[in-house]
Amino acid sequence: MKKSLLKYLIFTLCFFSAAGINAEEGLDIDMILLKLNKELKTLNKEILSLKDNNELLSEELRLNSEKITELFEIIELNSSKKEKIIKTTKTDSETKALKLFSDGKSSFVLEDYQKAIKLFSSYLDTFPNSINTEDSKLWLARSYFASGSSLRSKEKYQEFHANGNKDHPKFADSLYELSIALIDLKEFSGAKVLLSKMIDEYPDHALNPKANQLLEDL
Repeated sequence: MKKSLLKYLIFTLCFFSAAGINAEEGLDIDMILLKLNKELKTLNKEILSLKDNNELLSEELRLNSEKITELFEIIELNSSKKEKIIKTTKTDSETKALKLFSDGKSSFVLEDYQKAIKLFSSYLDTFPNSINTEDSKLWLARSYFASGSSLRSKEKYQEFHANGNKDHPKFADSLYELSIALIDLKEFSGAKVLLSKMIDEYPDHALNPKANQLLEDL
């Protein structure tokens, strides 16, 4: 829509400029007005379409905000990597684990979900009991869902939950995200249970309004 709006504004500016400059040259004002009206109708259709898909856009905005946050975290991690190496001597294994995890998150942010799946899977296979193991399980579940594999995503979310990660800072998010995967799989009763659990146990969570709305719609 931004491109259409910009195109419309540029066209309008050009129209008025041309009308002023070429009035004496017999400029076909009617033709320009018709074209301008056509551009306006197209823009109005796009605005209506955006209104109809408001919820989808809101969810996309939330996901994009998370991606931006993760991207800044990755940038901060990479910018401070040399300083951390100087202060703390890491083993080759720890360095490799950190690189796999960081690269996996980078791939997710860049929407290369298949690569992210490979990297997080490799991390879990190679470092099943490392510092970022549980985080990798969560990111692997997110990567599968983003790639279109809701069933595999469900399995990975359940693995994350099975390990008793209730104290994990993203546990509430994972309940909401798994409910979305279940809805996609048409497992509505399971989604209702998860959404109710999230609302009851995390009443102040930022995603609660969306969780309540989803629950009402089911």
